[in-house]
Amino acid sequence: MQPNTFNITTLLLMVLTATAMFMRYRIRMENSWPLIYYVALVAYTQKFDDIMNTLLVYIALACALLLRFEFMSGWILRFIMYVESVCLAYVLVRCLQVLYGSG
Repeated sequence: MQPNTFNITTLLLMVLTATAMFMRYRIRMENSWPLIYYVALVAYTQKFDDIMNTLLVYIALACALLLRFEFMSGWILRFIMYVESVCLAYVLVRCLQVLYGSG
């Protein structure tokens, strides 16, 4: 892995994704900082078109918006959090594949 701008940006996105996954279950749902992460994720996805499946990125963004404006509770809230976590896990795995050459 050569240290260039693309690799460092991808590594930074991985760290932010892991932080977002960890903090989603630790902070209140009304917190706005995950939306800032999603701005960075969408910008990364737009800049590097062939890296990520944009559908999964936008599903995660939609889940984050639903969680941010919290009008639900119970099993539907847990389901939305699960869907978001699956999409973020995809982002982590895809970044690892890109960094280490298997994708």
